[in-house]
Amino acid sequence: MIQFFRFVGSSIEDSHFNIITGKNNSLFFLKHSLYLILFVYSTLFLVVAIPFVKTPFIPIYFIGGFATSVFILRFVNHIVKYVRYKNGSISVNKDGLVLKEKDRVITIPAPDINYIERNFLGNLLIRQKLGKSSFPLMLLGEEDREKLISLFQDMAPRRTVIYKKIWDFVDAIVVALVLAVHIIQYIIQAYYIPTGSMEDTLKVGDHLFVEKITYGPVIPQMIFMKRPVHVSCMGLRKIRRGDIVIFRPPHDEDKDYIKRCIAVPGDRFEITNGKVYINERSIDEPYVKGITRPFNFGPGKQNEIQGVVPPGKVVVLGDNRENSQDSRYFGYLEIERIKGKAFILYWNTGQVFKLDFSRFGLIR
Repeated sequence: MIQFFRFVGSSIEDSHFNIITGKNNSLFFLKHSLYLILFVYSTLFLVVAIPFVKTPFIPIYFIGGFATSVFILRFVNHIVKYVRYKNGSISVNKDGLVLKEKDRVITIPAPDINYIERNFLGNLLIRQKLGKSSFPLMLLGEEDREKLISLFQDMAPRRTVIYKKIWDFVDAIVVALVLAVHIIQYIIQAYYIPTGSMEDTLKVGDHLFVEKITYGPVIPQMIFMKRPVHVSCMGLRKIRRGDIVIFRPPHDEDKDYIKRCIAVPGDRFEITNGKVYINERSIDEPYVKGITRPFNFGPGKQNEIQGVVPPGKVVVLGDNRENSQDSRYFGYLEIERIKGKAFILYWNTGQVFKLDFSRFGLIR
């Protein structure tokens, strides 16, 4: 934040502040290195994971790139200033300022000081009648920074308060956005059912939560990545038959589908006489609506999912077997395309208005 101060010697107490050293110095640069990594990561992550917009959302590159560039400038400035002011200090008294650098001492008499500026790089610029001097404010301890600034008279205190409120608001919004997108990507997300492909288990207008912890996180396809990465080792368990899952179908990257997992890797899958056979045994499917036919919308697709399910893939079918665009249409589904498991049904407008809550709760 940029601020301007007057040097009023009569109101200044003698004070001395040392540049951070040792452990505090190491922690300072470690913390800022981690911040820089988080800036870059958050930019790349938000571009492909921010909800409610078509991704990749290119404007995030420009916003995040600008913020990252400013942070890099500040970081480089801190390094350069530390080399120059290693074991240095600043002393303040009514007669002026004394800046101690690594190899020299600069004395600035009070009458020569026009004003003092706190700039966006984190430095104090002492504007003098015949030039200027710079001191690395950020390389002081947090308490020392606040105490040093309090010695000077703010030239625009009302503006400073406004800027601080704006900064705090923007900072809170950005942090909340980043946290929210991570929660949606890795923990839980709300979904709406627009079609009848899962009737009668899920109906049009149902609102549900999908949890993303059971199968492990899916890292979205960020720049320099060829595809999303499913970190299955961080999951609670593997996908099972009967799980209702949300996924990106291979034929439509911009939409999310919800279906039931019927066969997992290694299963022998067949559809015969309107029934599903797993490992040559007919399975009981009380949730099915209609007849299970070996074909659906895609001509020539009916034989693609007959046989042993390959590693890393599953067969998914809608419960409404006569009105579902599922594995009978797009073939096997890669497990890494699965975003999460249907968890809780919490709302259906038509039922709520009728005071019918019989279907709400865990989804099975």
